[in-house]
Amino acid sequence: MGSPYLNSNEAIVLSTHNVVINTVPAEAILTSQRLILVDARHASLRPQDIPFGSLETVTIGENTAMDPVLSLSIVLPDETRHTLGIVFPQAPRQKRTAERDEWAAKIREMSLVAQKESGVKPAELLPPWVAGELPEEEGVTGEETGTDAGGHVNPPLAPRKPRAKASSGNRRSILAAGIVLILIIALVAAVMFLAPAFTGNLPTTPVTTVPTDAVPSVTPSPAVTEQPTAAVTPEPAGTPENIPVVTATTIPEATQAPAPQLSGVWIRIQYDGEYSASYGTSGRIREVSASGEQYYQIPAKDQIVDAVVQKLDASGDLLTVSIFQDGIQVSGSSTTKPYGTVEIHADLRVS
Repeated sequence: MGSPYLNSNEAIVLSTHNVVINTVPAEAILTSQRLILVDARHASLRPQDIPFGSLETVTIGENTAMDPVLSLSIVLPDETRHTLGIVFPQAPRQKRTAERDEWAAKIREMSLVAQKESGVKPAELLPPWVAGELPEEEGVTGEETGTDAGGHVNPPLAPRKPRAKASSGNRRSILAAGIVLILIIALVAAVMFLAPAFTGNLPTTPVTTVPTDAVPSVTPSPAVTEQPTAAVTPEPAGTPENIPVVTATTIPEATQAPAPQLSGVWIRIQYDGEYSASYGTSGRIREVSASGEQYYQIPAKDQIVDAVVQKLDASGDLLTVSIFQDGIQVSGSSTTKPYGTVEIHADLRVS
């Protein structure tokens, strides 16, 4: 992990305060020497430094919400590759495609120059950018806010307070919308529950209607007496009871056919609580939020499939993620940690 301050010979090239990196709200800063990622949820965590020499590929695309996405393939110390999907969320009537394209062009240019000069240099990524527990949050010390070894004053890259206000405003608007939705649902439920009571009071007030109802009740009585004449009353009584039982068992069994039996590549997520997930191939990362057992098809063939699934609660329940190809599981992982993350890197290329 690096320092959130600039070196004496370092300058900021690009910066953005509203991106989502593998489901993590974050800030990104591109300098003349490195790419810096900051977790917007934990202000005390040290930022993640990514040297240009570790960036193997840079691709662009869109997610299911048609937000621009920038995918980075990073070389790790164990010579594996880890994909970071940087999403540029768009507000109504806002287009961030040009911003994403500018970031992609600058990162490509600087990574090519760095690799020509010094070759490929792996980067060590720490949570939340990879699966694992978050490191201990560190306060800003006097050495960090003072001068470096060369006597240069290192100012912070960007102020953090305005961004915190923006995020709190968004949370308040979402909370208000949720409260309004709950009130509407409660009102509809109350109307549906109380409507039969109001309608039922109308026929009970006139007492004169009671003898009139007794007249048609005489007509079905001979129909009832005709049934015991056949002396087979238990058989028709048993048949209507068995019919709903058979239909109730066959309907859910027919709808719960496992998606991995279909051809192609699928991801299965099993968790009783809520979770967020990003999955797909390089340049085609999709993001979803759901709960329970879900299946999602991935349009991939002879490619590398990446998936990152994070629990959104502090329970110790088991989260299991599996990748299937033509009905056969090719990769899988699980976790029981609170707010745990499962990351899968499946190579489907034919060796």
